[in-house]
Amino acid sequence: MSNPMNYLKLIREVLEESKSKIAESLKNPAVFIPVYGKTLLIDKLAEEAVIDSLSEKIGGFVLISEEAGIVKVNGGGRLVAVLDPIDGSTNASRGFPVYSTSLALAEGHNLSDVVAGGVIDFFKGDVYYAVKGLGAFLNGKRITVSKNKVLSESVIALDVSAKGKAFKYLPLLSPIVERAYSVRSLGSNALHLCMVASGVFDAFIDLRGVLRAIDASAGILIVREAGGVVIDGLGAELNFKLAVDTRISLIAASTVELASEIVNLLEVKPKS
Repeated sequence: MSNPMNYLKLIREVLEESKSKIAESLKNPAVFIPVYGKTLLIDKLAEEAVIDSLSEKIGGFVLISEEAGIVKVNGGGRLVAVLDPIDGSTNASRGFPVYSTSLALAEGHNLSDVVAGGVIDFFKGDVYYAVKGLGAFLNGKRITVSKNKVLSESVIALDVSAKGKAFKYLPLLSPIVERAYSVRSLGSNALHLCMVASGVFDAFIDLRGVLRAIDASAGILIVREAGGVVIDGLGAELNFKLAVDTRISLIAASTVELASEIVNLLEVKPKS
């Protein structure tokens, strides 16, 4: 399935079908109860919804998922599906309605192989998606990043969950927080990326070195296809292996100028 238009149809249909199934499950309060460890029942139900929809359309594929690990679905296949069933599980378990499902489709096992990606925002019912070379969309309408080039005029998102390393990580962000027009943190990094893509935020920064590739792969494509810039924590080109244990740092920004200003403000360069 190398035709971009085929991927456009596939990613949108899978996301829309999965959204309907998962939204129905969300009506039951029991889905927010942990079933083992930190995994909620809704994590498993969301994973099953996406797998079922994708299987019906393409048969076999390789699944890389937070819940299932690496699995050959229906014997495997050429396509790799990178899935975070619920990004923002803590929000979901606490009744804070900001969480999402993130799905990236790739023709290999590196970020550069991702050809389509999508994110479902369950609070608003929005579906973001992108296909390499075709652009980025929100509910079927094309989206683009903002044109902001300076941090002092920018609304940015940060992930500040830095347990065990806050004394090193938070001071790193201080000059950025001081200069930015406003700062937000929602608890779903897939949605942070989508909001950069749609111009709601001007940048998203996560320099902890623990952001999972599974969470970010779809959102990175969406930002880039919306005209934005995504680089690693050192300001270099971002590429990584699509794997359950891959951890990254990244800076997503609306413009090259804004990304450069953010990188230049970092007093201590983080691990990428």
